[in-house]
Amino acid sequence: MTDEEMSHLLDDPLPEGMFSPAEEAIIVFARTSTWMRPISDEIWKDLKHHFTDRQIIEISWTVGLDQLVSRFHATVQTDVDGVTTDQLTSCPVALPPAPS
Repeated sequence: MTDEEMSHLLDDPLPEGMFSPAEEAIIVFARTSTWMRPISDEIWKDLKHHFTDRQIIEISWTVGLDQLVSRFHATVQTDVDGVTTDQLTSCPVALPPAPS
């Protein structure tokens, strides 16, 4: 995924034509799940239109695992080295504010 595409992952709605319909289905599902909002029938229908049940399970597992790892690091406030910090600050998706 390009930096340009990454910078639009949180746009709602997503920019028209930037992502394939299958990519959009994954992005909407992942975003909704990450924000702990209910996965609507429409989101499921869109996933099922593009993916098999097995693929949807794999997508769900990948999204959930990323959420678990991210929440763990946020909870324990993992220290990162300079190389990682540089990569994080250059990421087009903004980091959330540090916990107080």
